[in-house]
Amino acid sequence: MGRTPKPLTIWVDARMGEWPEIEALRAQGHTLRLIANGWETVDVDLILGPTCWLMDEQHLKYLDLAIKSARARRYPKEKE
Repeated sequence: MGRTPKPLTIWVDARMGEWPEIEALRAQGHTLRLIANGWETVDVDLILGPTCWLMDEQHLKYLDLAIKSARARRYPKEKE
């Protein structure tokens, strides 16, 4: 797997930090910031933001879609 030319900074709940899929994102060149216990947003019930995604085992099949959407916002295509 090669390194991505469009890396993202991704905040990841520490409980997900060792998932193979998350490790694969790191290997691709994305910057992962683990949210460890004690940080103010761990175990909150709601995080609001224009680019937030819910990700857990049930939604893991949407990880590629989440990355694609985040890239589209981070690296918008220039209008001609």
